Amino acid sequence: MFDLGIINGRVYFGKEYRVTNIYIKAGKIVEISKEIYECERTMDATKKLVLPGFIDSHVHFSLKVGEFESADDFESGSKTAAYGGITTFLDFTDPILHQDEFKEALEKRKKEAEKSCVDYSFHATVGDFKGDAEEFKSMCKDEGINSIKVFTTYSESGRQCSYDMIDKLFDQEMILMAHCEEEDLLKKKWENPATFEKSRPVMAERSAAMHMADMAERKNSRLYIVHISSGSTLDMIKLKHPKQIGKRIFLESCPHYFYLSDVKLSNIDGNLYLLIPPLRGGKELMRLRSSIALIDTISTDHCPFMIEEKMKYEMAYQVPMGVGGVEHSFPLMFNLFGDAIIPKFTSKPAEIFGLKNKGEIKVGKDGDLVIFDSSLSNTIKESHSNADYTVYEGLKIRGKISATISRGHVVMENDQFYGGQGQFIRR
Repeated sequence: MFDLGIINGRVYFGKEYRVTNIYIKAGKIVEISKEIYECERTMDATKKLVLPGFIDSHVHFSLKVGEFESADDFESGSKTAAYGGITTFLDFTDPILHQDEFKEALEKRKKEAEKSCVDYSFHATVGDFKGDAEEFKSMCKDEGINSIKVFTTYSESGRQCSYDMIDKLFDQEMILMAHCEEEDLLKKKWENPATFEKSRPVMAERSAAMHMADMAERKNSRLYIVHISSGSTLDMIKLKHPKQIGKRIFLESCPHYFYLSDVKLSNIDGNLYLLIPPLRGGKELMRLRSSIALIDTISTDHCPFMIEEKMKYEMAYQVPMGVGGVEHSFPLMFNLFGDAIIPKFTSKPAEIFGLKNKGEIKVGKDGDLVIFDSSLSNTIKESHSNADYTVYEGLKIRGKISATISRGHVVMENDQFYGGQGQFIRR
């Protein structure tokens, strides 16, 4: 007898859908067949899409930013993620300056994540790193971490990593993640929220991204550029490194850059839309949409704060930066691009980050599934985040997550949350 059967759904197999049944036992997919077998529990997925569980490669739960802390901890963050079909997320360790700090930083985050209802892993994160790069990379591998994040900016908080050190951190067995903004092209103490985009211009993103892409090609190593906010950055990378995109240079973007422009910053509540990199103009937004094929993964950079915190200060540079997105990410992007978006939530992040048992519906893989009703229309009104607002409120989208299944356990079904027990995933 199987533990769970998903019956009569339109199951996604990469390039096609097939109406079939999926059977799960002990957390694994063990049978895919049109035959009907006895199960402890069955779920009828007739006329609905059955997709691999989504992977968000970039979230910030329990993130401390000066006097503020992001609204979602791992318990609430994973819950709102589950409502969005996310069965695995990747967060970050706090930035470290020396390899001796790494194990403590990782254990701290593991402890904080114990109440996550879905699976998780972490990217090792460095600031102005002064340690031994080779020893640090070896330590990461020993702990099941195959990705290191660096910043090319944030010198004021000690997070900027020098290009000389970044050169040493590249590794052919790991992937280097980069927040790309050229420090010298930024204006740090920007006061007016309405014109905040000018303080961190597209040129700053594009310049740092090209610098990092050039380094990756020279080092013959893998690079993952996070939260690309502009179509022109994509176009420039394609122009200079066309053969590396999707093979050694991987590109991430987020739903807010496809839906929201810097016009939002001029509103009376413009502070609610402040984030880094900032929202861009309408032309950049449309260029980004037209270049969706170049994007490898869609993540959220989920980092919301409460309205009171976002509106506390008038000066833009004093406002905590970030917005939420895990709950609405997939429906938003499916609304724009349909089936073409699915690999960017599933197989591609699994491939890039070494999540070997995730990202596709196949016998032997984890029983991570999403049942998605593409026939429903939905207006975003709220989310299950601890944050008291969402930047997507009022948007009309097509499709709704009907159920989220993590390793064969139904975490959410028909808007009812059942909880779950996430596990740390070694990569």
